[in-house]
Amino acid sequence: MNLDFLTIDPGTILFTLINTLLIFLAFKFILFKRVDAILAQRQQEVTSTYTAADDALKSAKANQESYAQKLAGAKDEAAEIISRAEKKAQLEGDLILAQARTEAADTREKAAAATAREAAQAKAALQGEISDLAVELAQKIMEKEISKADHDRLIEEFMQEIQTEGEQA
Repeated sequence: MNLDFLTIDPGTILFTLINTLLIFLAFKFILFKRVDAILAQRQQEVTSTYTAADDALKSAKANQESYAQKLAGAKDEAAEIISRAEKKAQLEGDLILAQARTEAADTREKAAAATAREAAQAKAALQGEISDLAVELAQKIMEKEISKADHDRLIEEFMQEIQTEGEQA
């Protein structure tokens, strides 16, 4: 039996070590550099993605705060516009009410003046009719000689005519 394959040959060991070292160096310079470059590129992409996400989040928060401030400003502005509109409406309402009161006072004054004029005209007309009736009564009295009873009756008729004329006016 040949047991040569179990022997330890220092040349074979040295040759195997050198081969292993050469393969390791070849992998290191050829393969590991490329793998390291790919891993570095991936790491850079991941870092840039996280940085972009952080920037987007900061921007979104800033926009949210800006929109919240604008919304609060818009609410304040709307409240101010409503307040100004209410004040303007109140002033216009007061003006319209004052004009209506002035017109009503003018109308009352005109109506009172017209009533006074009509009363004066009615009084003048009544005085004219009373004068006419007095003249007529005097003519009747002068036309005939009347007795005491006729005289009383004529005065009574005269008074009734005056009352009738006064009621009609």
